[in-house]
Amino acid sequence: MRAMPLTSGRSPRIHYELRGTPEAPPLVVLRGLARGLKHWPETFLEALDDHFRVVLIDNRGVGKSEVVNAPYSTQEMATDVVRVLDEVQIPRAHLFGMSLGGMIAQWVAIGSPDRVDRLVLGCTTPGGKTSERARLSVFVSLARARFADERARAEVEARYLLSDDFRAQNAQVIDRWAALARDEPVARATAVFQLLAAARHRSLDELHRIASPTLILSAGEDAMVPPGNSRLLARRIRGSELHWLPGSAHDFATELPHRTADLVRSFCGG
Repeated sequence: MRAMPLTSGRSPRIHYELRGTPEAPPLVVLRGLARGLKHWPETFLEALDDHFRVVLIDNRGVGKSEVVNAPYSTQEMATDVVRVLDEVQIPRAHLFGMSLGGMIAQWVAIGSPDRVDRLVLGCTTPGGKTSERARLSVFVSLARARFADERARAEVEARYLLSDDFRAQNAQVIDRWAALARDEPVARATAVFQLLAAARHRSLDELHRIASPTLILSAGEDAMVPPGNSRLLARRIRGSELHWLPGSAHDFATELPHRTADLVRSFCGG
């Protein structure tokens, strides 16, 4: 993997990395709330390396990207993605976004349709009054965990992001998340601003503008973004395909890295 500089020009400057096969079709992958590019499982990325030029992005305020000390929207975060594509001189790419990353990906496809080849949306939502919200207790628990130490916070996050069976058999994932939280801490303000961006996300009335072939991936046991949101996206995005991952929870790329990579690779023609 080759570390790349931050984007040039206006703030916020966005950190990104390139990996995979330089001459292969480009694929941008976007992580979710308070998650940086290092949260992608290495096994997932390795399964993509031979098929794509993979573009990894730290969303604003996370990882090595510049912190923004004011609220922002998912639409503004989408402009960060386009700026990265401009920086690396990629005119058009496949795009895979999970959770908050999926909200950002929706706006890239809506606002910059010429930049998106195929679109994969994972465990995400169009927002709005007709969307299905997680229980308030989920957000209360996650908010309280922001004041705990890194290990305790990772354990709470895992409770909602991973299925019980996977969590019981893969304690090393929680260890890794705790280590990442120590190595690249996310400011509480950033977590709040990203949560507000997700809560204010409203794309439903614009989804008809998505022209890219779209695959929607949904986890059967998702407590963070209930599966009804995937059905809503599928109804509103013309010609989209909906695929279920039964038994997995919100972070299915961590639980099922090879299966997730296979689905992305097959749909995007890699």
